[in-house]
Amino acid sequence: YAQSRGMPNGRRAIASAGGVACLLLLTNSWQIHENTTAVELAEVAPTQKLLDSDFSHHLLDDTKKVVWQPLRPYHSSYYPDKIYLYSGEETPLYGHSSRITETKGILRQNHPQTFVKTFGDLRTATVRAATWDSGAHTIVFPPFTEYPDLHMVSKTDLRGYASSGNTIVFMGGFGSVAVMNEIFGWQIRPVSYQDGPFYRSKRNAHNTVFDGMPSLLQTGREPVYGVHMSTLPPDARSYYDSIGDCVVFAVRYDLGMVAYVGSTMEEVEGHGKWHQVLQAAVAV
Repeated sequence: YAQSRGMPNGRRAIASAGGVACLLLLTNSWQIHENTTAVELAEVAPTQKLLDSDFSHHLLDDTKKVVWQPLRPYHSSYYPDKIYLYSGEETPLYGHSSRITETKGILRQNHPQTFVKTFGDLRTATVRAATWDSGAHTIVFPPFTEYPDLHMVSKTDLRGYASSGNTIVFMGGFGSVAVMNEIFGWQIRPVSYQDGPFYRSKRNAHNTVFDGMPSLLQTGREPVYGVHMSTLPPDARSYYDSIGDCVVFAVRYDLGMVAYVGSTMEEVEGHGKWHQVLQAAVAV
């Protein structure tokens, strides 16, 4: 072919060498395909390190589906060792050390080894310090009494925190729902206050940490803020609801979770069931 195209001798040699190399490559590839099993290839393939990572792909067996291994433990006895709690000026915790202590006590109940660390503003450096802490797998936002000013960088950090296998929990309020929508691009619609009880969804709670939670939740003197179930994102699960209104749900966000608990937790006494549910959301 090189001679017919009138190529100089040097170019003919290069073209001939290239053709031979291609033929050898094709021949060797055919021999590997014919004589080597997929398992044998996997034993020597450099991509084996990827298969041994946190993600188990099972690419060599067409009968198995992709299995994603979470970056944190996922079992009934799991509870995080470290939790970040927001106590900024847009929340009822701001300037009230007793309320902060009460909320910390709720989060640490039956888990004395858990360390709850507060952060008091939403500046980009502060949010990044919390979201980049490799030892903390949960951030809890109490109800927002005022709408916070979140920088675009902080929103990105919060999304990255959740998507990498961590949990963000929002406590009840219209402001909390609005902040969730702003950060994650959802269109969840809140509903006006409605009396309970709210019943646990057996189907959604099955084989989750909510499976062992109370079968129903009552309302007290403080309001409970719900959302329309029909407006939840596709990857959401409602764990407590009543007549189309949901007060406890969680949304799978890549490898992590974003959870919502409709109670404001203003009443500490007599609200043990809500406290249990908040801890379940922290561990979901």
